[in-house]
Amino acid sequence: MKDSKNVLHDLAVSLGVLAAVLGILFLWALFSGRNNSIVSTYFNNSAAAEQALEKESENNEPKAEPQELQNQKKEEIKRYIVKRHIVVGGESFSLISGMYWDDIFLWPDLYIHNHLKSEDPDLIYPDEIIDIYNRLGHGNNFSTQEKKLILDAYIEVYNRYKSIGPEKNHSAWTLLWCAAKYDHNFLEKYSDKIDPEDKAAAQRYIDEEGFLD
Repeated sequence: MKDSKNVLHDLAVSLGVLAAVLGILFLWALFSGRNNSIVSTYFNNSAAAEQALEKESENNEPKAEPQELQNQKKEEIKRYIVKRHIVVGGESFSLISGMYWDDIFLWPDLYIHNHLKSEDPDLIYPDEIIDIYNRLGHGNNFSTQEKKLILDAYIEVYNRYKSIGPEKNHSAWTLLWCAAKYDHNFLEKYSDKIDPEDKAAAQRYIDEEGFLD
């Protein structure tokens, strides 16, 4: 009887130890699984945070400028005075532009850069001082931006003629004809800035005489 009790006691102890071991293993597996989940979550969140930072960094990087804008910046033209000319009797803006720029038809660009006493572009007075700026273009070669500056100057002089009155109509028509030398489509491109009658008169000059060289 005593031996039987000892066997039962030893069996109970063994079962208790086994249960404890199983419990420890269960807790270890549970804890290990939770740790793996935490580690996985940590790395997933870290990756997401890293991607978010990279995206934010990309958004903060300077955007590449469109090629057209880059070209415009390359074509920006600085104007500066290279010489000063004292007017003598018999001179005109076209004569002076031919003297310094070797192109008499560039005279409107010379005129608008000088604030002279007369509002009439055809008048110039002896002893006046004219600022000679750096020339636009080289020979007969002009960039798109340079042509635009030239034609804008022509339009400004045209407006000056129109402000004087009908007595300057012939000067205005001749001026428009000369402007077409730099762009044969000038009259169409600037049609919203030109009186239809003046445009028609300038077109007749072109039809009869052709474009100026």
